[in-house]
Amino acid sequence: MEIDIRCKGMDLMEALRGYLQRRMRFRFDRHPELIRKITVHLTEQNTSKPHGRKICQINAELNPSGEIIVRETAAELYQAIGGGIERLGSALHGLRGRQRTADRGFESIRKENRPKMSRRRGGRRNARVRRILFERGRSEKTKRLRP
Repeated sequence: MEIDIRCKGMDLMEALRGYLQRRMRFRFDRHPELIRKITVHLTEQNTSKPHGRKICQINAELNPSGEIIVRETAAELYQAIGGGIERLGSALHGLRGRQRTADRGFESIRKENRPKMSRRRGGRRNARVRRILFERGRSEKTKRLRP
């Protein structure tokens, strides 16, 4: 996994670079086969004000193909980086779950074992069954009374 960090309009300190790489490796080293390259773009949204919003955009190129782009905005740069990494992690988790489901080829077991429903309404069918049972019971009672 290759990590590329780009800054626009601000200085990138070594402490910030180390923090970013440490967080990325901790979060994504469990599945190195998923991600080929990560590019992080750090910018400041409103440079005219002294305390502008910080933007962290993360592009992840996936193996064998595909790309996930995540964007996070926060007041502090560390918050934006942390939020972006968490969003990318949850997007990868969802993608991995969808891939597993597609690979396994899940099918519902209920579709195969479900009894076929007749076109008639259930109430009429049940009424007929009740009527037959009622008539059987009546005839048995009368047989018992006539010994």
